[in-house]
Parts: sequence; structure tokens; C-alpha cells
Amino acid sequence: MSTGGPVRAVRRGPEAARVAAEQAARRRREQKILLAAVVALVVLVVGGGMGLQAWRSGRAPSTGPVPAVADVPQTVADGQPLRFGPAAAPATVTLYEDYHCPHCADFEEEFGDVLSGAQTTGQARVDLYPMSFIDAGSAAAANAAACAAEAGFGQAYHLGLFANPTLEWSDRQLVDLAGEVGGQPGGAFSTCVTTRAKSSWVTSVNTAADANGVEGTPTLFLDGAPVPVEGLTPEKLQTMIETATPGNG
Repeated sequence: MSTGGPVRAVRRGPEAARVAAEQAARRRREQKILLAAVVALVVLVVGGGMGLQAWRSGRAPSTGPVPAVADVPQTVADGQPLRFGPAAAPATVTLYEDYHCPHCADFEEEFGDVLSGAQTTGQARVDLYPMSFIDAGSAAAANAAACAAEAGFGQAYHLGLFANPTLEWSDRQLVDLAGEVGGQPGGAFSTCVTTRAKSSWVTSVNTAADANGVEGTPTLFLDGAPVPVEGLTPEKLQTMIETATPGNG
């Protein structure tokens, strides 16, 4: 029970002062140890995260899905798309994508089977414009995609690029990917990749996208008519392709 008087400091003897000093020193040591442990944990977590990201972006590429129809060599002309699937297909799906666009990777994962199926049945071909506005890796990948198309494994290579969305796409990774998807990684293809032989075509694709009012990726057209990607489902896209095919309306 309080007496209401002032609180007074209690004068301690030498022994009490020594014990108090030892306790204070121990607390300081414990705080230093705790701080060092926290710092070490932060360094471990950050370093581990950086190491994981470095591995994800710098690792060797892995193979992608098998193309729906056989690849054939094609001529890559400025301003023109890469064309996959039956040339005489009654419907044309036009896609604008960027190989470092995460939404494009999601689109490929969600709608890739529909597009592959339409190629297999002869209902549609895919005209692809690989844009390159995100980073240097986008441009390098687009250039390599054109090199692969002229070498005769363009669609397999395209699918392989989107199967490895976290890679930086160094020249070595781009050349190695050719071997993973069944193409020829050496010779003319390797030279085409490392010299950026299709750089003018890569620039022309961006120019064509601007001319067609494309402002982002992925952008989808069916027989020239824009198809909003927001709210689109695989079932809806399948129905749209079937409806666009003569005899299925």
C-alpha cells in the first residue's frame, strides 16, 4: 500500500553494485549475440533468394511442348509474322506476344492446347508477331525465334521459349534451346543468334504492331477481328474458332 511519499533510490553496497554490473554486461552480450543471429539470418534469406533467382534466370533451358503439326522452314520477311500450322487453314489466329511477358506465358499455358488442336484439325493457323519491348532478352529471343523459323523448327522453338519464362535468354541459352526442342544448335542457327541477324525483322515487328494499334501483349485477333483476352476462356476461344471455320457455323 502506497504511503503517498516520494520514491527514493536505494543506495547499494559494493557487492550489489558488482552483481548489477555483471548482469548488465551479460544482457549486452546476449543482445549482441541475438543481433548477430538476426543479421546472419537476413543475409542467409536474402542471399538464398538471390542465388535462387540467379539459378532460375541463368540455368540451361528445358524442352517445351511438342508442336501440333510438323515444322517446316519458312522465309522471314520484315513486317510479316511467323506462321505456324496449315497454310490453307480457313481461320487465322493472330497473336502479338513478348517472350518476357508473364501474361503471355500465362496465355500460352491456358490457351496453347486450343491453338494446337485447331492446327491439328486444320481449322486454323497461327500468325505470330514476337514483340520485344520489355527488355534486351525479349529482343534476343525474338531474333532467335526468327532464326529457328528459317531453320525449320520455329514452332517447337517458340513453345520452348515460353516453357522457360524466367530465363534471361543469353546467347548460350538461346543456342542450347535449339538442341532441347529437336533443332540444330550449331552452324547457321548459332551464327544467326549470336550476330542478331534478324534484328531488322525484330524492329519491323514492333513497327507493325504500332501500325495495327497493338498497345500491349498478349493481343489476339481472329480473322482480323480483335478478341479481348480479358474474360476469355479456352472454351470460348474454341467456339470462336469453330464458328469462324466454314461448315461449322
